[in-house]
Amino acid sequence: MLSNLYGSVSKSNACDTKIHYDEARYVWTIENFSSLEAKGGRFTSLVFPSITNTQVQWELLLWPNFTVHAENDHICFVISLSTASSSFETTEKIFAKTTFSILNEEYKEEYNQTTTVKEFPLPKTVSGPPSGCAKSIKKDEKFRNKFLLNNTLRIRCEVMFSDVKDIIESCSHQRGFLLEVPKCNFFENFVSLFENQELTDVIISANGKDYPAHKTVLAARSPVFLAMFKHNTKENQLNRIDIEDIDEQVVVEMLRYVYTGKCANLEKLAGELLAAADKYDLYRLKMMCANALLLRLSVENAASVLALADMHGVKELKNEVIKFIVSKPTEVLATEGWKSIRSNFVLADEVCLALAQRCTSLSNN
Repeated sequence: MLSNLYGSVSKSNACDTKIHYDEARYVWTIENFSSLEAKGGRFTSLVFPSITNTQVQWELLLWPNFTVHAENDHICFVISLSTASSSFETTEKIFAKTTFSILNEEYKEEYNQTTTVKEFPLPKTVSGPPSGCAKSIKKDEKFRNKFLLNNTLRIRCEVMFSDVKDIIESCSHQRGFLLEVPKCNFFENFVSLFENQELTDVIISANGKDYPAHKTVLAARSPVFLAMFKHNTKENQLNRIDIEDIDEQVVVEMLRYVYTGKCANLEKLAGELLAAADKYDLYRLKMMCANALLLRLSVENAASVLALADMHGVKELKNEVIKFIVSKPTEVLATEGWKSIRSNFVLADEVCLALAQRCTSLSNN
């Protein structure tokens, strides 16, 4: 029994009584959770024992598509008693209180809830019935964005149990059995590399000024740099890249992005950075520049932004600018910017076609 009565009778007829409880702890990491959703049904974790009595074993059951109020948009997990030792000779049931938690990638809690004390009948066979303390969670935006990072779900379960109900109701969970995992400093470390210029092995030169860098970092971020350093190019042999067609300030911001994923002067240098991002195939930076240009889009600069989008192959930006021009055709076509690009017959034809389609749509309505 878990409620062990250790009595020792002395000459004064004194007696000490000790009542014990036990615990079980488990973290279930479920990768590729979406595949479980697609399959549906019920899934079972590995069996896990209690801390002091390995013959008392538990398991977690999971329903990835659980129905609540006729909506199949919840998950449900249940702690179930799998097996129990023969030491439970004088009782048919035990009592347990369970804490369910959902952990993030660093094994910190994003959610936790402790159930009320639940009665568990002792299983008569090796495989216990799928009943026990349950918890369901709605698979809403918070669940997807906070609990289901990288399509991985981490459920932590802690069970405190005894065959004496009162002791479980009166005691609290001894939490914190997982160690603190430090925050990932990946980008902070790269910022340090960028700022301190330690262990550099290549020079990037712009307008006569040199900037030490790291081949591995450049290659990891840019397919163009990767190809440059994989082959017997002049740049790879000399460990030097001379950039003559991009302004020094833009090169610095491009390097800042390569190392940190951020730009300090994006709003000011969006057009020039777009050209640099296109040259070195930095797609995310291209889209960051495209958004910065869209935020500053106006009648006066619409034509020049359209020309940039077309030149550097940013189709999404180009489509949005054409929509803007079509909404204000008289104003945009009267600007100096439009006059400077109207010799680009292909681009002008695209704008004219969009205008014609809009006029047709308006006339039909």
